[in-house]
Amino acid sequence: MLGNLTGWHLVVIAGVPLVVVVVVVAVIVIAVRLSRRNTPQWAKASVDPTGQLQLLAQLRDEGLLSNEEYEAKRAEVLSRN
Repeated sequence: MLGNLTGWHLVVIAGVPLVVVVVVVAVIVIAVRLSRRNTPQWAKASVDPTGQLQLLAQLRDEGLLSNEEYEAKRAEVLSRN
């Protein structure tokens, strides 16, 4: 039965699974990069609470966080440590 296969048959049999694997890996890589891009800036700060508090204050001063949001995140950072 395998003696009837031509070179093109073998290329298709070997190539299709390879293409599927490459596409799946590409989708996973894109999904991971997009999920990292959507992480809020304050969450990317180091685990150092001082750095997080400074970043939160900067975001508040720039008008990107309201005072209420700032206080809520500040309390969250302080409660973790």
